Amino acid sequence: MISTPPSHAAAVRNSLNVVLKDAATLVQFASEATGLEAKVVAGRLVEENARIGGSVWRELKARKIAPFQWSDALVEFYETTIAFVFESIVWNRSSLKQQMRQWIVDFLQREFNRPVDVLVFGDGLGFDSACLAMAGHRVSYFEVSQRAIGFATNVFRACDCEVQVLTKIEEVQASKYDAVVCLDVLEHVQHPVKLVELLASVLRPEGRLIVHAPFWYLSSSVGTHLACNRKYSGDVKRLYQPNGLRPVDASMFWNPIALAPVLSATRESGLNVGLRRRNAWSRLHIGFGGGLLSIGRFWSLPHAVITRWMLSRSLGKWPEMEQIAAEVSS
Repeated sequence: MISTPPSHAAAVRNSLNVVLKDAATLVQFASEATGLEAKVVAGRLVEENARIGGSVWRELKARKIAPFQWSDALVEFYETTIAFVFESIVWNRSSLKQQMRQWIVDFLQREFNRPVDVLVFGDGLGFDSACLAMAGHRVSYFEVSQRAIGFATNVFRACDCEVQVLTKIEEVQASKYDAVVCLDVLEHVQHPVKLVELLASVLRPEGRLIVHAPFWYLSSSVGTHLACNRKYSGDVKRLYQPNGLRPVDASMFWNPIALAPVLSATRESGLNVGLRRRNAWSRLHIGFGGGLLSIGRFWSLPHAVITRWMLSRSLGKWPEMEQIAAEVSS
């Protein structure tokens, strides 16, 4: 938190829990976003919690869309499907995603120690934007899916936080943001390097780009990850260096990784970090984590097995949602 008194910090946690831990609230918001009845929503969320990614995979198969490949049919799928609502809810309530959010909050505190302008690019249901706004930052949320925007608007209202909603790429202004957060987006797009170029262009000179992109992850849990992007797994040289960025910190396995413009990263004055203060753990996470991820360009089975195991542990049972599904079905 940014200079947040304990009483306000408790209020922030409670507000976020209204959405993340209140099954009834999630069902209500998802029902409004998808147009489905509450009993259908609750049942699908129970199914998704048992096998995350299942909703998207089943719909890809039903539409006969080849997984892991870019196509016009995939573009139409992104525009029309409701499956991502269920997948995103389950992923965002997992302890793995919550740890990622906390890492970002702590990183921004270390880097700036003040409220900053943050763009959360492709934030979907808005949980990341809400978290950063409640941490005291000035947050802009960018998303194009109308269903996701509707859900996110409910999240912002429930959390009583102010977030600027952007729906057109022209609204994302160059050199405006101290930090850009882009989680679980790059592995889906046809040209990741071009998107990184855009994200780098909207950073201020001392800005930070925070990314999570499991390029290596190709399985039935993630049918819309593109196989052509595997080559970027653990790769700084081809993805970030051409856009003038270099890593400055990371969680292990780059969940996530933080980068800075090369000039600002080597500058000795200004922010309360810089490469001069990066500790041994940061260097280990960047170097060793990147090395392990680079194996995923060719062989990602061990990564996938460990990830599925970690996901199952981080999700666990969801008795509150199971109870709602049983009640509305009876």
